Amino acid sequence: MKARIIIGANYGDEGKGTVTATYTKNSKNVLNVLTNGGAQRGHSILTKDGNITFQHFGAGTYHGADNYYSRFFILNPMQFVKEYETLIVKPKHIYRDPLCRWSTPYDSMANIIEEQARHGKASCCMGIWNTIRRFKESYYYIVFDEFMSLVDVGQLTYLNMVKEYYEKRITIPSEWQEIWNSKFLQTHFIEDCKFMHEHTTVCGLSELDYENMIFENGQGLLLSDTGKDTFDTTPSNTGIMYALELLKELHPEKVTAHYVTRPYMTRHGDGNLMGETDKRMISSGVTYDRTNFFNEFQGEFRYGSLDFEALKNRIQNDARGVDFELEITHCDEMDKVKEAKMFFDKVNCYDTPLIK
Repeated sequence: MKARIIIGANYGDEGKGTVTATYTKNSKNVLNVLTNGGAQRGHSILTKDGNITFQHFGAGTYHGADNYYSRFFILNPMQFVKEYETLIVKPKHIYRDPLCRWSTPYDSMANIIEEQARHGKASCCMGIWNTIRRFKESYYYIVFDEFMSLVDVGQLTYLNMVKEYYEKRITIPSEWQEIWNSKFLQTHFIEDCKFMHEHTTVCGLSELDYENMIFENGQGLLLSDTGKDTFDTTPSNTGIMYALELLKELHPEKVTAHYVTRPYMTRHGDGNLMGETDKRMISSGVTYDRTNFFNEFQGEFRYGSLDFEALKNRIQNDARGVDFELEITHCDEMDKVKEAKMFFDKVNCYDTPLIK
Protein backbone atom coordinates (compact mmCIF):
# COMPACT_ATOMS: atom_id res chain seq x y z
CA MET A 1 0.00 0.00 0.00
CA LYS A 2 1.17 3.52 -0.85
CA ALA A 3 0.17 6.54 1.21
CA ARG A 4 0.04 10.21 0.30
CA ILE A 5 -0.59 12.92 2.89
CA ILE A 6 -2.06 16.18 1.59
CA ILE A 7 -1.20 19.06 3.96
CA GLY A 8 -1.97 22.76 3.79
CA ALA A 9 1.30 24.67 4.21
CA ASN A 10 -0.17 27.97 5.40
CA TYR A 11 -3.57 29.13 6.76
CA GLY A 12 -5.79 26.85 4.67
CA ASP A 13 -7.36 27.68 1.28
CA GLU A 14 -4.17 26.55 -0.49
CA GLY A 15 -5.78 24.11 -2.94
CA LYS A 16 -5.76 20.80 -1.03
CA GLY A 17 -8.90 19.71 -2.88
CA THR A 18 -7.17 20.17 -6.23
CA VAL A 19 -4.17 18.11 -5.18
CA THR A 20 -6.26 15.36 -3.55
CA ALA A 21 -8.48 15.07 -6.62
CA THR A 22 -5.47 14.98 -8.96
CA TYR A 23 -3.75 12.12 -7.17
CA THR A 24 -7.05 10.24 -6.82
CA LYS A 25 -7.77 10.58 -10.53
CA ASN A 26 -4.32 9.26 -11.39
CA SER A 27 -4.43 6.30 -8.98
CA LYS A 28 -6.39 3.08 -8.62
CA ASN A 29 -8.24 1.60 -5.67
CA VAL A 30 -8.12 4.74 -3.49
CA LEU A 31 -9.30 5.26 0.07
CA ASN A 32 -9.67 8.99 0.79
CA VAL A 33 -9.00 9.43 4.53
CA LEU A 34 -10.35 12.60 6.12
CA THR A 35 -7.55 12.96 8.62
CA ASN A 36 -8.50 15.77 10.95
CA GLY A 37 -10.85 18.69 11.58
CA GLY A 38 -14.44 18.39 10.53
CA ALA A 39 -17.05 19.75 8.17
CA GLN A 40 -15.70 23.29 8.49
CA ARG A 41 -13.33 22.41 5.65
CA GLY A 42 -14.27 23.49 2.13
CA HIS A 43 -12.17 21.75 -0.53
CA SER A 44 -13.21 22.62 -4.08
CA ILE A 45 -12.58 21.03 -7.45
CA LEU A 46 -13.74 21.99 -10.93
CA THR A 47 -15.29 19.19 -12.98
CA LYS A 48 -17.29 18.79 -16.17
CA ASP A 49 -20.30 18.98 -13.86
CA GLY A 50 -19.20 22.33 -12.47
CA ASN A 51 -17.54 23.44 -9.25
CA ILE A 52 -17.93 21.04 -6.32
CA THR A 53 -17.00 21.88 -2.73
CA PHE A 54 -16.44 18.99 -0.33
CA GLN A 55 -16.81 19.42 3.43
CA HIS A 56 -17.84 16.12 4.97
CA PHE A 57 -16.48 14.04 2.09
CA GLY A 58 -13.05 13.75 0.55
CA ALA A 59 -12.16 15.73 -2.57
CA GLY A 60 -11.27 12.42 -4.24
CA THR A 61 -14.90 11.27 -4.05
CA TYR A 62 -15.79 12.56 -7.52
CA HIS A 63 -13.05 10.37 -9.02
CA GLY A 64 -14.23 7.20 -7.31
CA ALA A 65 -12.47 7.17 -3.94
CA ASP A 66 -14.08 5.53 -0.95
CA ASN A 67 -14.12 7.62 2.25
CA TYR A 68 -12.83 7.03 5.76
CA TYR A 69 -13.33 9.27 8.81
CA SER A 70 -10.37 8.90 11.14
CA ARG A 71 -10.68 9.16 14.91
CA PHE A 72 -9.31 12.71 14.61
CA PHE A 73 -12.25 13.80 12.43
CA ILE A 74 -15.41 15.32 13.91
CA LEU A 75 -18.64 13.99 12.43
CA ASN A 76 -21.54 16.30 11.66
CA PRO A 77 -24.68 14.28 10.82
CA MET A 78 -26.54 17.35 9.51
CA GLN A 79 -23.81 18.24 7.04
CA PHE A 80 -23.31 14.57 6.11
CA VAL A 81 -26.92 14.22 4.98
CA LYS A 82 -27.03 17.60 3.25
CA GLU A 83 -23.86 16.87 1.28
CA TYR A 84 -24.53 13.21 0.58
CA GLU A 85 -27.80 14.05 -1.13
CA THR A 86 -26.05 16.46 -3.52
CA LEU A 87 -23.07 14.27 -4.42
CA ILE A 88 -22.86 13.60 -8.15
CA VAL A 89 -20.63 10.60 -7.48
CA LYS A 90 -21.32 8.84 -4.20
CA PRO A 91 -18.66 6.67 -2.53
CA LYS A 92 -19.32 2.94 -2.75
CA HIS A 93 -18.08 2.62 0.81
CA ILE A 94 -17.95 5.11 3.67
CA TYR A 95 -16.13 4.01 6.81
CA ARG A 96 -15.62 5.67 10.18
CA ASP A 97 -13.56 5.05 13.26
CA PRO A 98 -15.75 4.17 16.28
CA LEU A 99 -14.07 6.91 18.33
CA CYS A 100 -14.94 9.82 16.04
CA ARG A 101 -16.29 12.78 17.98
CA TRP A 102 -19.55 14.24 16.69
CA SER A 103 -21.38 17.55 16.76
CA THR A 104 -24.98 18.36 17.65
CA PRO A 105 -27.01 21.38 16.47
CA TYR A 106 -26.36 22.98 19.87
CA ASP A 107 -22.59 22.95 19.31
CA SER A 108 -23.03 24.81 16.02
CA MET A 109 -25.62 27.28 17.30
CA ALA A 110 -23.57 28.05 20.42
CA ASN A 111 -20.58 28.67 18.16
CA ILE A 112 -22.56 31.21 16.11
CA ILE A 113 -24.00 32.91 19.20
CA GLU A 114 -20.52 33.28 20.71
CA GLU A 115 -19.08 34.70 17.49
CA GLN A 116 -21.93 37.18 17.20
CA ALA A 117 -21.40 38.27 20.80
CA ARG A 118 -17.74 39.07 20.25
CA HIS A 119 -18.37 40.45 16.72
CA GLY A 120 -15.76 38.02 15.45
CA LYS A 121 -14.88 36.71 12.00
CA ALA A 122 -12.64 33.81 12.92
CA SER A 123 -14.89 30.77 12.82
CA CYS A 124 -16.75 28.73 10.19
CA CYS A 125 -19.39 28.30 12.91
CA MET A 126 -19.63 24.53 12.53
CA GLY A 127 -19.17 24.04 16.27
CA ILE A 128 -15.69 22.47 16.13
CA TRP A 129 -14.17 24.15 19.19
CA ASN A 130 -17.49 23.76 21.04
CA THR A 131 -17.61 20.03 20.35
CA ILE A 132 -14.02 19.59 21.53
CA ARG A 133 -14.66 21.49 24.77
CA ARG A 134 -17.85 19.56 25.46
CA PHE A 135 -16.24 16.20 24.81
CA LYS A 136 -13.53 16.98 27.34
CA GLU A 137 -16.23 16.90 29.99
CA SER A 138 -16.96 13.18 30.16
CA TYR A 139 -20.48 13.65 31.52
CA TYR A 140 -21.47 15.15 28.17
CA TYR A 141 -19.62 12.61 26.03
CA ILE A 142 -20.79 9.37 24.51
CA VAL A 143 -19.55 7.85 21.27
CA PHE A 144 -21.86 8.09 18.28
CA ASP A 145 -22.84 4.41 18.24
CA GLU A 146 -23.73 4.55 21.90
CA PHE A 147 -26.04 7.47 21.13
CA MET A 148 -27.59 5.47 18.28
CA SER A 149 -28.16 2.47 20.57
CA LEU A 150 -30.46 4.53 22.79
CA VAL A 151 -34.18 4.39 22.16
CA ASP A 152 -35.77 7.66 20.99
CA VAL A 153 -36.50 8.87 24.52
CA GLY A 154 -32.87 8.30 25.51
CA GLN A 155 -31.61 10.18 22.47
CA LEU A 156 -33.81 13.15 23.30
CA THR A 157 -32.63 13.01 26.92
CA TYR A 158 -29.01 13.19 25.81
CA LEU A 159 -29.69 16.07 23.42
CA ASN A 160 -31.42 17.95 26.22
CA MET A 161 -28.36 17.40 28.39
CA VAL A 162 -26.20 19.00 25.69
CA LYS A 163 -28.73 21.81 25.35
CA GLU A 164 -28.63 22.47 29.10
CA TYR A 165 -24.81 22.30 29.04
CA TYR A 166 -24.76 25.43 26.87
CA GLU A 167 -27.61 27.16 28.71
CA LYS A 168 -25.42 27.08 31.84
CA ARG A 169 -22.52 28.69 29.97
CA ILE A 170 -23.92 31.24 27.52
CA THR A 171 -26.95 33.50 27.23
CA ILE A 172 -29.27 32.43 24.44
CA PRO A 173 -30.44 35.64 22.68
CA SER A 174 -34.17 36.16 22.19
CA GLU A 175 -33.87 35.82 18.40
CA TRP A 176 -32.43 32.33 18.89
CA GLN A 177 -35.01 31.08 21.39
CA GLU A 178 -37.45 29.59 18.89
CA ILE A 179 -34.94 27.43 17.03
CA TRP A 180 -32.97 26.68 20.20
CA ASN A 181 -36.06 25.24 21.89
CA SER A 182 -37.48 23.57 18.82
CA LYS A 183 -38.54 19.94 19.30
CA PHE A 184 -38.57 19.54 15.52
CA LEU A 185 -34.86 20.41 15.46
CA GLN A 186 -34.12 17.51 17.79
CA THR A 187 -36.22 14.95 15.92
CA HIS A 188 -34.82 16.10 12.58
CA PHE A 189 -31.29 15.76 13.92
CA ILE A 190 -32.00 12.23 15.14
CA GLU A 191 -33.22 11.36 11.63
CA ASP A 192 -29.96 12.72 10.21
CA CYS A 193 -28.04 10.60 12.71
CA LYS A 194 -29.94 7.50 11.64
CA PHE A 195 -29.17 8.26 7.99
CA MET A 196 -25.47 8.65 8.65
CA HIS A 197 -25.44 5.54 10.82
CA GLU A 198 -27.04 3.52 8.02
CA HIS A 199 -24.68 4.83 5.34
CA THR A 200 -21.38 4.33 7.19
CA THR A 201 -19.49 1.28 8.38
CA VAL A 202 -17.53 1.25 11.62
CA CYS A 203 -14.04 -0.23 11.39
CA GLY A 204 -10.39 0.38 12.06
CA LEU A 205 -8.15 1.55 9.25
CA SER A 206 -6.05 -1.60 9.50
CA GLU A 207 -9.10 -3.69 8.60
CA LEU A 208 -9.25 -2.18 5.10
CA ASP A 209 -7.27 -3.25 2.05
CA TYR A 210 -6.54 -0.50 -0.48
CA GLU A 211 -3.74 -0.08 -2.97
CA ASN A 212 -3.60 3.66 -2.31
CA MET A 213 -4.56 5.77 0.69
CA ILE A 214 -4.75 9.54 0.39
CA PHE A 215 -4.89 11.36 3.71
CA GLU A 216 -6.61 14.70 3.15
CA ASN A 217 -5.88 17.16 5.94
CA GLY A 218 -8.02 20.14 6.80
CA GLN A 219 -6.78 23.69 7.51
CA GLY A 220 -3.03 24.53 7.28
CA LEU A 221 0.20 24.42 9.28
CA LEU A 222 -0.14 27.99 10.53
CA LEU A 223 -3.53 27.18 12.09
CA SER A 224 -2.34 24.12 13.99
CA ASP A 225 -3.34 23.58 17.61
CA THR A 226 -1.19 25.63 19.98
CA GLY A 227 -2.53 23.98 23.10
CA LYS A 228 -4.48 27.13 23.87
CA ASP A 229 -8.19 27.67 23.25
CA THR A 230 -7.78 30.65 20.91
CA PHE A 231 -10.23 31.97 18.35
CA ASP A 232 -7.75 32.11 15.46
CA THR A 233 -6.43 28.53 15.53
CA THR A 234 -8.00 25.11 15.19
CA PRO A 235 -8.15 22.42 17.93
CA SER A 236 -6.30 19.97 15.71
CA ASN A 237 -2.79 19.17 14.55
CA THR A 238 -2.94 20.23 10.92
CA GLY A 239 0.39 18.71 9.89
CA ILE A 240 1.71 15.22 9.35
CA MET A 241 1.37 13.92 12.93
CA TYR A 242 -2.14 12.41 12.84
CA ALA A 243 -1.60 10.68 9.50
CA LEU A 244 1.64 9.09 10.74
CA GLU A 245 -0.16 7.98 13.90
CA LEU A 246 -2.80 6.26 11.77
CA LEU A 247 -0.19 4.73 9.46
CA LYS A 248 1.63 3.02 12.34
CA GLU A 249 -0.77 0.10 12.12
CA LEU A 250 -0.58 -0.18 8.32
CA HIS A 251 3.13 -0.44 7.44
CA PRO A 252 2.89 1.17 3.98
CA GLU A 253 5.61 0.50 1.42
CA LYS A 254 5.88 4.22 0.66
CA VAL A 255 4.73 7.44 2.33
CA THR A 256 4.93 10.84 0.63
CA ALA A 257 3.80 14.13 2.12
CA HIS A 258 2.46 16.78 -0.26
CA TYR A 259 2.56 20.31 1.16
CA VAL A 260 0.20 22.61 -0.70
CA THR A 261 0.54 26.35 -1.18
CA ARG A 262 -0.52 29.08 -3.54
CA PRO A 263 2.31 31.31 -4.84
CA TYR A 264 1.10 33.81 -2.25
CA MET A 265 -0.50 33.68 1.21
CA THR A 266 -4.22 33.74 1.97
CA ARG A 267 -6.40 33.69 5.04
CA HIS A 268 -10.05 33.93 6.02
CA GLY A 269 -11.23 36.02 8.93
CA ASP A 270 -9.47 37.28 12.03
CA GLY A 271 -5.91 36.56 13.13
CA ASN A 272 -2.36 37.19 11.99
CA LEU A 273 -1.48 36.89 8.29
CA MET A 274 2.20 36.83 7.35
CA GLY A 275 3.14 39.36 4.69
CA GLU A 276 -0.38 40.75 4.47
CA THR A 277 -0.88 43.16 1.60
CA ASP A 278 -3.41 44.18 -1.01
CA LYS A 279 -3.75 41.44 -3.63
CA ARG A 280 -2.98 44.02 -6.35
CA MET A 281 0.49 44.38 -4.83
CA ILE A 282 1.14 40.65 -5.21
CA SER A 283 0.45 40.21 -8.91
CA SER A 284 -1.91 41.61 -11.52
CA GLY A 285 -2.95 38.01 -12.16
CA VAL A 286 -4.52 37.73 -8.72
CA THR A 287 -7.87 39.25 -9.53
CA TYR A 288 -10.85 37.16 -8.43
CA ASP A 289 -10.84 34.02 -6.33
CA ARG A 290 -13.06 31.34 -7.80
CA THR A 291 -13.65 29.36 -4.61
CA ASN A 292 -13.38 31.82 -1.75
CA PHE A 293 -15.48 34.89 -1.18
CA PHE A 294 -16.95 37.00 1.57
CA ASN A 295 -19.17 35.12 4.01
CA GLU A 296 -20.91 36.31 7.15
CA PHE A 297 -18.85 34.13 9.48
CA GLN A 298 -15.31 34.64 8.14
CA GLY A 299 -15.44 38.03 6.48
CA GLU A 300 -13.22 39.07 3.61
CA PHE A 301 -10.65 36.79 1.98
CA ARG A 302 -7.21 38.23 2.76
CA TYR A 303 -3.92 38.08 0.87
CA GLY A 304 -0.19 38.22 1.64
CA SER A 305 3.21 37.72 0.04
CA LEU A 306 4.86 34.30 0.41
CA ASP A 307 8.30 33.86 1.98
CA PHE A 308 9.73 30.61 0.55
CA GLU A 309 12.48 30.35 3.16
CA ALA A 310 9.94 30.53 6.00
CA LEU A 311 7.76 28.06 4.10
CA LYS A 312 10.65 25.60 3.81
CA ASN A 313 11.42 25.89 7.52
CA ARG A 314 7.88 25.12 8.68
CA ILE A 315 7.57 22.22 6.24
CA GLN A 316 10.88 20.70 7.33
CA ASN A 317 9.85 21.10 10.97
CA ASP A 318 6.63 19.23 10.26
CA ALA A 319 7.76 16.51 7.82
CA ARG A 320 9.60 14.40 10.45
CA GLY A 321 11.94 12.82 7.92
CA VAL A 322 9.20 11.77 5.50
CA ASP A 323 9.80 12.41 1.79
CA PHE A 324 7.82 15.45 0.70
CA GLU A 325 6.93 17.43 -2.38
CA LEU A 326 5.76 21.02 -2.73
CA GLU A 327 2.50 21.48 -4.61
CA ILE A 328 1.88 25.00 -5.94
CA THR A 329 -1.63 25.80 -7.11
CA HIS A 330 -2.86 28.96 -8.88
CA CYS A 331 0.31 29.12 -11.01
CA ASP A 332 -1.72 30.70 -13.80
CA GLU A 333 -2.10 33.75 -11.55
CA MET A 334 1.54 34.07 -10.58
CA ASP A 335 4.55 31.96 -11.62
CA LYS A 336 6.80 31.34 -8.62
CA VAL A 337 8.04 27.85 -9.54
CA LYS A 338 11.58 28.96 -10.40
CA GLU A 339 11.93 30.65 -7.01
CA ALA A 340 10.41 27.64 -5.24
CA LYS A 341 12.98 25.32 -6.84
CA MET A 342 15.72 27.29 -5.10
CA PHE A 343 14.37 25.95 -1.80
CA PHE A 344 12.64 22.65 -2.67
CA ASP A 345 13.87 19.58 -4.57
CA LYS A 346 10.45 18.46 -5.77
CA VAL A 347 7.96 21.08 -6.96
CA ASN A 348 4.69 20.38 -8.78
CA CYS A 349 2.75 23.17 -10.45
CA TYR A 350 -0.93 23.48 -11.28
CA ASP A 351 -1.76 25.95 -14.03
CA THR A 352 -5.29 26.34 -12.76
CA PRO A 353 -6.46 26.32 -9.11
CA LEU A 354 -9.01 23.59 -9.76
CA ILE A 355 -8.70 20.22 -11.47
CA LYS A 356 -10.65 19.86 -14.73
